[in-house]
Amino acid sequence: MDSEAEAAAGTMRSRCAVAFSLLLLAGSAACAVINTAVSGKLTWAPFPIVSMAFAWLVFFPVLKAGKKGLFGALLALSVFILPFLYVLSRLLKSNGNILAAGAPTAALSVVFLWSVFALFKRLKTRKRLAAAAALLLAVPTCLLINLVLSKLFFVPVIDVWDMLAIFLLLISAAALFIADLAAKKKHIVSEKKPEHSGSRGHA
Repeated sequence: MDSEAEAAAGTMRSRCAVAFSLLLLAGSAACAVINTAVSGKLTWAPFPIVSMAFAWLVFFPVLKAGKKGLFGALLALSVFILPFLYVLSRLLKSNGNILAAGAPTAALSVVFLWSVFALFKRLKTRKRLAAAAALLLAVPTCLLINLVLSKLFFVPVIDVWDMLAIFLLLISAAALFIADLAAKKKHIVSEKKPEHSGSRGHA
């Protein structure tokens, strides 16, 4: 039964991956055709086409393999994010502004995502603890991103909304830590119960 369920889930994932691929392909073709029909050449269509190609590279591994595809998705994101930003920069003729802001932000975000992936991989049996650590890690990541953006666009490093977001992250992390400790304590108690009941029976 387990093998049949796994096979059915694999078939469903494959169908979703194919449907996702065909949908993006059809969307890209539609953008190219409409743009050429209206303007006589490609003007705005390259933006959605490049974005959909990038989305396919990142999300296809997860749709095809489920949780097992997370590594492939993160690898694709890490490899293709800078080329994607470079292409967008060239298409928009932004004189490097997109790369200047996007590259460090993307690098920090990718490092954060890999860290979260490693946390959940390491703490397989304690997902609450992994989630709490990920939320705590999000705080310095957000602050570093804000610092980069503040130097580029001369905006404050932190504002009221950032403070609210950080507060919510810390509260959520604390709640998950408490839940993890409670679950661990309950597990320890449940493991000790058979020993006590066995000793009573022997007495």
